[in-house]
Amino acid sequence: MSSNWWTRFAFSSCATPGMMRTQQSWDMRIQAETLPCLNALSDDVLMEVFTYLDVEDILSLRQVSKLYYNLTHQGIIWKNFLKRIGPSAPQLPPSHRHSPRFLTSFEAERLVTRAISLHMNWVSPNPRPLSRNAFQIHRLIQSMVILPGGKYMVASVCNVAKTHYSLVVFALDHRIGGIVPLAETPVKQKAYNIQAKYMNIDGTPSIVFGYIRRKTSPRHINTGVDPSIYNSIWENPRRPIDPPVPLQYVCTCVQISLDNLDALANPHLVPGSHAFFAFAASQPPPFRLLSVLRSTSELGSIDLAVIDGVPTMAVVKSYETVVFKELTGRGFISTLHCAREEPYSSNHHSICNFRILPHQGQILAIRAIKLAEGPVVPRPTAPPVLAPELITLAMFSLPEPGNNETQSRLADQSISFRADDVEGIQITSPSDYESVQCIDTLNGVAHPPLSIFYRSNGGTRFHELIIKPTPREFLPKSERSKSHYDLGNLVAGNDHMISWENEKERGPCRVFVLPGSQRSLVYVTKSLDIEESLGVRGFYSHFPSGDGTLAYGSTKQELLQSILRDPLRSRAGAMCKFEMSPDLRASLREGVKAIAWDEGIGRVFYVKPDDPQIHVIDFAKAPIQAPNGQRWPLPLADARMLEL
Repeated sequence: MSSNWWTRFAFSSCATPGMMRTQQSWDMRIQAETLPCLNALSDDVLMEVFTYLDVEDILSLRQVSKLYYNLTHQGIIWKNFLKRIGPSAPQLPPSHRHSPRFLTSFEAERLVTRAISLHMNWVSPNPRPLSRNAFQIHRLIQSMVILPGGKYMVASVCNVAKTHYSLVVFALDHRIGGIVPLAETPVKQKAYNIQAKYMNIDGTPSIVFGYIRRKTSPRHINTGVDPSIYNSIWENPRRPIDPPVPLQYVCTCVQISLDNLDALANPHLVPGSHAFFAFAASQPPPFRLLSVLRSTSELGSIDLAVIDGVPTMAVVKSYETVVFKELTGRGFISTLHCAREEPYSSNHHSICNFRILPHQGQILAIRAIKLAEGPVVPRPTAPPVLAPELITLAMFSLPEPGNNETQSRLADQSISFRADDVEGIQITSPSDYESVQCIDTLNGVAHPPLSIFYRSNGGTRFHELIIKPTPREFLPKSERSKSHYDLGNLVAGNDHMISWENEKERGPCRVFVLPGSQRSLVYVTKSLDIEESLGVRGFYSHFPSGDGTLAYGSTKQELLQSILRDPLRSRAGAMCKFEMSPDLRASLREGVKAIAWDEGIGRVFYVKPDDPQIHVIDFAKAPIQAPNGQRWPLPLADARMLEL
């Protein structure tokens, strides 16, 4: 595709000063010529003609005349493009406000242009950040997670003195404040392992999020130990936290209504104003407690899913069990004990991560198995030699609901392989939204692959595994529209080892991944950096590689290509380093406290230590709004443009 597409978009979104000063009516026609011309046609007819054009044609028409400039901003054009590209566009919250009926033309255009520019930049041989920004939030963020589509974010925060902790829901595209806190609830200790999803709770579209906090046991409450200071930097099962006193664990699940959030995000209410706080006080409490699980054993990864129509939270407990809690109805609790693998039943197993696969009634559990008890020290002054280790991918059937007794199950399927010193295991979380109806309807629906990422060799080697969706011809007819994954479809992706260097030295990097079904953001730090706030040495764009991803990736690209005239092109390699400006590199190397990524919108959010700001790097291009709701740069001075 033409390399100047972004420039063309930026130019066609601008109006000259003369155009902005004009006060002519929308429907006015200047009939200077006697020959027939398109301008003689009614707006409705012109709009019908425009729906047959490609995006490049629409952007070119904006430069022809004031009439075409205004008509090409109409919602029917951009909503048609949005419908055609389907899940290639960012996901919208499932709320009344963001339904297609109430979507403005500006919002539809922003979604379409963001989808196109992000894809072009991501697969380019020279990807780069397209814009940067920073927003003051008057809080210190400890960790954060972005909801799909990038409208909302849930963050664990504390005050500047680090004496009080809370959870905050932010709006990320507020036209006045940019990133604005909408709702906040206090927590007694720092929240971590946050997971958040859009769910329907008792008929109410909501954000549901689960988190864990640590607390000291009552016997040790006066020891002065702060359980909030502990942090697993490397996500390595062999390097757990080591507190001086026993800790207790609390897993909490909370709901907040999307309609309440949309009301609080109303741009007519200026964030922080008396009117905003008065309106917020007049509303019912935004947060609703759904579930609390308490344990003296360590709690680990969390997942949220709808199982047989029931919203459910699951959490790893004591390394080898997963506890399921229904979030509606009777709130049944079920516990699944993942039986050990033979012939390693006497060896310690640790569930490093898992994913609920609700359509097939299973979970995918990834476990580390120590092949020997304890490390071996060759000599007193040498570092310990870690015991050899296996990694196991296993499918377990979900436990029967409503049975409070622990149900022990053998794996339905499992694959084991040698992988020493594994850490940072991540699993993508494909949703039904990402399933794509193939343009060739004979091929049915294409589902995203399930990708697994992990590090080895002290975190310096980055690995990718891919589980292909089961082909629809091997599924019952009633299940062919749903995603299904089988370990028999496991394929290996690419392995990577990345180095850093400067004028004086060079060394291996520790690799971290923020996973996505099609776009994973990879960042690297110095391998020996053990600070809580790691200095980031670079970002890399990554898309899945191998036969397991071709069908799905090609289908999504075909949807984008269907609204474009110029062919989309892609680089050969699966991973490529972003070009960054010197000031951005310097900012990242100072240290990053927390980082989050959403592959749909192409923005990465990060915070620096002891800095009450959120920094945003955008890898996509999209029009923006002025605080009064007008497009920015301003189009023609027509009041009706505010309604688009």
